[in-house]
Amino acid sequence: MRFPLAIVLLVAALAAHAQMTYRWIDKEGKVHYTDRPPVPGEASRVEQKRSTQLGADQTMSYALRKATTEYPVTLYTQTDCGEVCKQARDHLTRRGVPFSEKAVTTEDDLKALRTLVGEGDLIVPVVQVGGKSSRGYLASSWDSLLDAAGYPKANAKPAGR
Repeated sequence: MRFPLAIVLLVAALAAHAQMTYRWIDKEGKVHYTDRPPVPGEASRVEQKRSTQLGADQTMSYALRKATTEYPVTLYTQTDCGEVCKQARDHLTRRGVPFSEKAVTTEDDLKALRTLVGEGDLIVPVVQVGGKSSRGYLASSWDSLLDAAGYPKANAKPAGR
């Protein structure tokens, strides 16, 4: 009789194994959410959040956690992108979408971005949602990608957080 109880307790302990999530702000003021800490010296403020596989991280709704896990969002920008990149960042932030931002600054970055979006005019910002991407900022196009990935239409953080 004690053996089944031991198995149940072991499974519960393994399921509660904690995972660390990092929220950090880079030198340019951009917010990143990752499962790894930033490179030392690249972040001005780092917050660690411990979540469990049982969903104890209450800073995000279930739908948002699921979308973030299955379809991570990356925003590609350039330093001369200006107001349109700000609008793109603000759009993702207003909608409550956790995203990483990648500044395209080197020739290798440019090649990687061209591999992602294909040949033709490279219009930044570019958003990548999971395996799909959109060139340039068009709110309706971005919302379509985010909706298809299951991101909530409005900021999904619980009240008071």
